[in-house]
Amino acid sequence: MTKFFRLSTSLLIFLQGLILVLVLAAGKIQIPLALLGRLHPLVLHLPIGFGAFLVLIFVLKKWVDSAAFQEIFRFLLYLTSIFSAITAIFGMFLSSEGGYDLDQISFHQWAGLGVNWLYVFLLFAFEKGYLVGSNLFYGSLVGLASFLLAGHGGANLTHGEDYLWATSDGGTVLLSDESVVFEAVVQPIFKQKCESCHNDQKTKGALNMSSVAKLLKGGKNGAIWKAGDPLNSHFIQRAKLPIDDKKHMPPKGKAQLSPDEVLILTAWVQEGASVSKKLGAYGASSKLVSLAKKLQKTAQALLIPGKVYDFSAASESSLKAANTPFCSVYPLSSDAPALQADFYVSKKYDRKTLENLSKVSEQIVRLNLSKMPLKDDEISVIAKFPNLEKLILNFTEITGSTLGELSACKHLTSLALSGTKVNQQVLVSLLGKIPTLKEVFIWNTGVGLDQIASLQARFPKVRFQAGYVPNKDEQLQINPPILVNEKFILKPNEDFVFKHTLKDVTFHYTLNDSTPDSLGNLVSRGPLKIEKYSKVKVLATKPGWLASRVLEYKVYKSAFIPDSIYLLSKPDPKYSAKGGYSLKDFVQGARETGRRSELPDYTWLGYLGNDLEALFEFKKPISPKGITFSYLRKTDSDVFPPVSIEVFAGNSPNALSRVALVKPEKPDTKNGHTQMGQDIPLKPGNYKYYKVKALSLRHLPKYLLKNDKKEEVVNKGKPAWLRVDEILFY
Repeated sequence: MTKFFRLSTSLLIFLQGLILVLVLAAGKIQIPLALLGRLHPLVLHLPIGFGAFLVLIFVLKKWVDSAAFQEIFRFLLYLTSIFSAITAIFGMFLSSEGGYDLDQISFHQWAGLGVNWLYVFLLFAFEKGYLVGSNLFYGSLVGLASFLLAGHGGANLTHGEDYLWATSDGGTVLLSDESVVFEAVVQPIFKQKCESCHNDQKTKGALNMSSVAKLLKGGKNGAIWKAGDPLNSHFIQRAKLPIDDKKHMPPKGKAQLSPDEVLILTAWVQEGASVSKKLGAYGASSKLVSLAKKLQKTAQALLIPGKVYDFSAASESSLKAANTPFCSVYPLSSDAPALQADFYVSKKYDRKTLENLSKVSEQIVRLNLSKMPLKDDEISVIAKFPNLEKLILNFTEITGSTLGELSACKHLTSLALSGTKVNQQVLVSLLGKIPTLKEVFIWNTGVGLDQIASLQARFPKVRFQAGYVPNKDEQLQINPPILVNEKFILKPNEDFVFKHTLKDVTFHYTLNDSTPDSLGNLVSRGPLKIEKYSKVKVLATKPGWLASRVLEYKVYKSAFIPDSIYLLSKPDPKYSAKGGYSLKDFVQGARETGRRSELPDYTWLGYLGNDLEALFEFKKPISPKGITFSYLRKTDSDVFPPVSIEVFAGNSPNALSRVALVKPEKPDTKNGHTQMGQDIPLKPGNYKYYKVKALSLRHLPKYLLKNDKKEEVVNKGKPAWLRVDEILFY
């Protein structure tokens, strides 16, 4: 042990020196290992445990030899001192990420450092013989109390003020026509799933969701929603990302939004995102109203004694093993053994994940496989869940040929088959084999309305849900198309592809920034043919429906990919990207927000007071129609379009002639972050080498300096940035 104590002393001296450097240089240095701060919540449990055990071992003292007790106490005191120092250091790393209330973080930081220094003092006193007898116990007790004080400050930062003493009011959602929908339905979701990271003490992403006024201010990316447009609403986009994506919200490890909560938030944005509108002001056909009432029924159902099940609950280990990032298995209530399993992200689905549920097959009563690529031969796996009551197979790839195997599920009462290929014959066979079924969802299937009437007469005890059936004189607006793959820079063989949940939907689009209509010439059932950089506008139409709203996108297309790119001018080190390769990596430049770090940006090539000059080499001569020059424009800052772009071509790098010259539009007003594409038509020719030269703006325009005299002094005569992410040949 002597060697251990000697090494521990050296390590402790090093850690204290590092703490001293970090304290003295706070705010003056860039911490290169800030990501280690994410380990702070994990590591902090170690010194707390060791500190608690320092107190508890006094209970065992009378059964332990005196010399052995001293050695154990010394060992634990060293561990507590070392890990309290490491915890404090990781905490300082974490605080460098920002997003915390300064007073709160300052208190917690100094409290954590105080804990560390207290244990270092206790260790010094123990080694010098000053800490003996009952003082050992009292010193350990004071140390543990200091942990509780610092920990309370940390809990306030992470979970909000007075988290330790907070209690639930146990209330339920009670709705009336006078209820403000935001306060009754939307805000509680934010408080439960979002506010722990976005409150007065902790404002991740500069977003505070603790009140309506602060919520409306948005975060570092601006407003978090766009009224009427959930597709382009920031928080909806984040919620629908795969859970392993770093941008997914809430973060992995936090309580996740349920599918119903996502639907409610989406419907709220779609219907105007009002924070003051009352329930009675929404129309009777409002999807938000129906979802809100469903939420109320769910809350009230929690007050009613639930169904009693005769099977035992799954073990914690089995429940943990059944959960994966793309399959969530959870109890229906806190006092029942019944489980529900929901699958997410169709591209991540595989049969093994479904088979993995065998660990809790007895407890699963609800299974949701909606929109998964489920095949007929996988129904046999589901048939092994003996207590299954509700099965959702909407928009899967089943045909219904094996649904009869579900007769093994003796408790199955609800089956959702909407959007599948089942037909009347399949349903007749199925209902004959599963007499327990009480409801079947079959809208958007091969079963016609006349056939549904026949089925209803034959099976009167079954409710057939056929979805909304419009009156002959009534027309509803169809939903807009759904983008299949959100790629906005297309490779040579890629198309811009849309789909729709309804059948027989046609897409009308334009490529010249004009507005499409149902009589337009450009029509598709899915893929849109894009030949060059275009401002795409698209809408959906279907007979008997009103045309959808128009979606807008900027789409880039490449027909030829260079074999090599040589940068003839050197970019700024802060915007070095991946060198010449970044001009053909098909990755759009990242949106910059907040304060930049000193690390290089790997998506933008940036030039300041210098021109971009790049040589593109093709192994075989090509004859492109033109070039697309993709750049960033932030004219309320200092990022401007190039003054001019020249293109030279030839079959030798030393013998090139000019084939194009364009001068991009010169902005004369301030605007925010805009990704731009400059189309450059080329003279006909078949060449192996192309050189592109873009001149950067040497002096910021006067209009940028008019309203701020201080800025005028700083920026007068300053050059503008030129930032480029792609140069594409089409």
